[in-house]
Amino acid sequence: MKRRQFLALSTLALSASTLATNVSWAEGSQHVDFTQEAYAKALESGEPFMLDFTASW
Repeated sequence: MKRRQFLALSTLALSASTLATNVSWAEGSQHVDFTQEAYAKALESGEPFMLDFTASW
């Protein structure tokens, strides 16, 4: 790979990673405590949703 191409690709990769960290992917989202009813409602709506959870083991 030529030196100029390597530098251009490195700069592009650095710029893309910096941009990605500054973008809020969950913009406009809301956090709701999990309930079985809310989960069923989200499934029925047909809209995309995300479950975020952790385990403390």
